[in-house]
Amino acid sequence: MDSIITFAQDWYGITLILGVAMLIFGGHMLVEGSVAIATRLGISKLVIGLTIVAFSTSSPELALNVVASINNHGELCLGNIFGSNIANIGLVLGIGALICKLPVTGRIIKVEFPWLIVATVVVGGATLFGVLNSYWAIGFLCLFTVLMWTWFRIGKEEESQLASQSEEAIPEVHCSSIGAWAMLLVGLLLLGFGGKATEVGAVTGALALGMSKIVVGGTVVAIATSLPEVVTTIIAAKKNHPDLAVGNVVGSNIFNILFVLPITMLVKPITVPSDAWMYVVIMVGITLLAWVLTMDQRIKPKEGGILLALYISFLVWVTFVAVS
Repeated sequence: MDSIITFAQDWYGITLILGVAMLIFGGHMLVEGSVAIATRLGISKLVIGLTIVAFSTSSPELALNVVASINNHGELCLGNIFGSNIANIGLVLGIGALICKLPVTGRIIKVEFPWLIVATVVVGGATLFGVLNSYWAIGFLCLFTVLMWTWFRIGKEEESQLASQSEEAIPEVHCSSIGAWAMLLVGLLLLGFGGKATEVGAVTGALALGMSKIVVGGTVVAIATSLPEVVTTIIAAKKNHPDLAVGNVVGSNIFNILFVLPITMLVKPITVPSDAWMYVVIMVGITLLAWVLTMDQRIKPKEGGILLALYISFLVWVTFVAVS
């Protein structure tokens, strides 16, 4: 394994290209498999996006954070989670909305986005105590369990509602159940390996260019581990699956702060750096803004441009102001 990592770092350009290719193919397979499974099970694409797809696209953050936590890089872990959530809203939703108007269901506006905002504020408030330990981790995981139970209950209700509809109302599925699950699992694996390869290539290249590890953690690593969400959301938007696109982003952010971060904290407590509050403020602010933009049940291309511009401004600020 060490020799593979060394080879990937030595040839970071090739590693980066291969990683991006795996993310693209993995995103295609994940979206197609998820939509087929949702249709066959009578579960909405929104629930699939909030759960299965969101978990799979959060796998790079989980893999990176566990390894980084074992190696005593708690600040990198925290920066990765906060940076990834900022990137998911500003970069991922921004690009998705630029590609097409993203319709947003009333449930995301009334349920999922408020859940995300509450979770973001709670986790951000916990950083004020200076150390994120196992007690906080257990509390976050309990909140996550309640939310997962809510999604499961909603999914069962939707399944019952769709089961009562006529067969003509059920969309046609062009692959078998085994084929759909195979596409989803292969897509998940490709996203995991692709996210790791992209991360290794991007980070190694950035360090080779003289960027500090702090800046790399807050920008390059966050973007690299958010690439699965970018690819999945773009593909879902182009294939006219907006519920899957938006649900993936909201669900992934919830997974990041209520599942990936607590697991990281259980591996080893995180000492919160003094400047973490800036990332918390930006993360809460851009999440609130995205929620406001969804109030008319769509995110327009112009609004996607605003989110993307804000994210680019964040990158510029982190790189040229916060480091000085």
